[in-house]
Order: sequence, then C-alpha cells, then structure tokens
Amino acid sequence: MAVKDTLQYKLTKVTAKTVLAGIVGIVMFYLAKDRKLEAAWFLPGALITVAGEWLRLWAAGHLRKNKQLTTTGPYSYVKNPLYIGTLMITLGYSAMAMNPWIMIAGFVWFFIYYAPYKKKQENAKLIASFGDAWKVYDQAVPDYLPRLTPYSGRGANRWSWEVVKENSEHETAAGVLVGFVVMLYLFVR
Repeated sequence: MAVKDTLQYKLTKVTAKTVLAGIVGIVMFYLAKDRKLEAAWFLPGALITVAGEWLRLWAAGHLRKNKQLTTTGPYSYVKNPLYIGTLMITLGYSAMAMNPWIMIAGFVWFFIYYAPYKKKQENAKLIASFGDAWKVYDQAVPDYLPRLTPYSGRGANRWSWEVVKENSEHETAAGVLVGFVVMLYLFVR
C-alpha cells in the first residue's frame, strides 16, 4: 500500500472521473482560446467558481472521512456540499469560457448520473459505518438544496486547515486556481 502524501499514493487517487474532468477542462480552455471572453459571462462565472471552491474548502475542513459522521459546517445544512461546490466550479468555468454546452452537459451528468450513483454507493457505506445516526441525519438534512436552519443534531467540530490537508482539498484548490489563472489570462489578453 502506498504511503499518504507520496506521488505513488496520489496516483492511486486518479480515477476515470478525474481524467474526464481534466479532459473537459482542456477542451473548455481550447474552445475558449480563440474567443473574446465577455465580462457579462466571465465575472459571474468567476464569482460562481470562487464560491464553489470556497464551499469545498469549508466542507473539507469539517469532513472527518471514515472517522465520524460529519454534521458540522456546511454539512449541518446540506449533505453534499463538496458535490455542490464541484458543480458550481464546473458551471462557473463554463460561464467564464462562454460555453453553454459544457454547462448543460455538467448539469445533465451531475443530476442524471453522478448524484444518483454517489447516493447509492455512499448510503450503504454510511449506514454500515454510522447506523441510526446516519439514518436520522439522512432524513433531516437535504441532499442538495440546503436547509434554512442548521441541523439540530450537529456535532461540535470546528473547521481545521489540517483536516483540509488530510482531505487533499488544498491540492484541488491549487488546481482550481491554475484553471482560474488560465481563464483570467484568456479574458485579459
């Protein structure tokens, strides 16, 4: 087994999903390279992208993956803040690149395939790990449209940069930043 934080370990985390996301990103950058990007698309897209990564960082700083049921931070409002953040980043980049086709494809892929697949895959694992606590949380907290008030049974964990790093979200944020810089270059050139 590979040691965490080594290149060998990181390569074990490369999946078809991450390769597909990279391909979509490259295609999006390629299609945007010859366009004059417009502020009316770029600026809202940039805000959505930044908000999506901010949500992912907030969530990753609370997520004690496979250790305890996470019910703090954004998880006290919605079960899947990392997925919502990813969708926001996809939509934001698509808007920045003025590419409605990737935006539509992102929505379709997310709601038709990804969300149902993850729900089925993770639900059984969470029931096995956390039992009735998961079932109560699952009933009380929506999957994708946040509650207006925090979950009353939420824990007491605080956000932690160390937890962000344990979840490798700092690496995701760096990747989002690189993509953002590329889009910014395409916008200002």
